[in-house]
Amino acid sequence: MTQLSIDMATPRDLPRLQQLIRELSAFHDDKAGVTLEQLQAIFFDDGAQALAFVARKDDVIIGYAGVQRKIKIHAAQPMFDIQHLYVCQKHRAEGVGRALIAAVKAHASALGADGVTIGTVPGNKTAQAAYRAMGLAEMTDAGPRFWIEIAENRAW
Repeated sequence: MTQLSIDMATPRDLPRLQQLIRELSAFHDDKAGVTLEQLQAIFFDDGAQALAFVARKDDVIIGYAGVQRKIKIHAAQPMFDIQHLYVCQKHRAEGVGRALIAAVKAHASALGADGVTIGTVPGNKTAQAAYRAMGLAEMTDAGPRFWIEIAENRAW
């Protein structure tokens, strides 16, 4: 049986990450327009505000977690939000997502965070069921969030 490994992504992983981001976007009936140069800036350039973990089997990336770094301003404490969690279709239900989440949790804990958030679109019942099966605590008191659109010549 092939061993699963979870590592922090490196710049050499960007082409495969871009491909998986496109697959995730297509799953959500969206289109990913992010370029390799933009991914380099997002994950690796000075001041990068995100990081990626990759899951590999036989040296092939089969899933990833795209994690946004944040901070609790009032506590000066790091926070991490798993913005993307994606596992290739043929490797689902093999514990890959769980392993990616565990790696993010360990990284966040080492940096002093007291937890990690993850969300999904309301219609993704499969992901919601998986998160509940993993024992993740649903955040029902997070409160509503609002979108502030930025558009030229648009009045409030």
